[in-house]
Amino acid sequence: MAHRLLMNVIFTGASVFGRAFTEAYKQAAKASAASAAAGGPAKATSVGGISTEEALKILNLKKNELTMDQIEEKYNYLFQVNSKEQGNSFYLQSKIYYAMDTLKKELEYLENVKKRQEGGETQSS
Repeated sequence: MAHRLLMNVIFTGASVFGRAFTEAYKQAAKASAASAAAGGPAKATSVGGISTEEALKILNLKKNELTMDQIEEKYNYLFQVNSKEQGNSFYLQSKIYYAMDTLKKELEYLENVKKRQEGGETQSS
């Protein structure tokens, strides 16, 4: 009786996991196809998976005033303040690092888009 129950739980779990995996794959494929259809340059993402909005909050910056100098300045200050030597956590330093990484990639992306738009305008004129 116990082995039958155990097998039932295993098969049910595998079935649920299989359906969830299939659905996630479909959603990822659909999102990938939609971004490819947009035709724009692929936007780089941070390894830490922090969104741009969250990164702006972590470093206390505003998107319309974003510069590489501001990112570096905030990063250096917050990274130093949250160092392990001062009794703070590596986790906070990691969040600060990934926030800086995300914003640098966002700034590079925006600059590339701007260059492509300016290049397209001069060629069509």
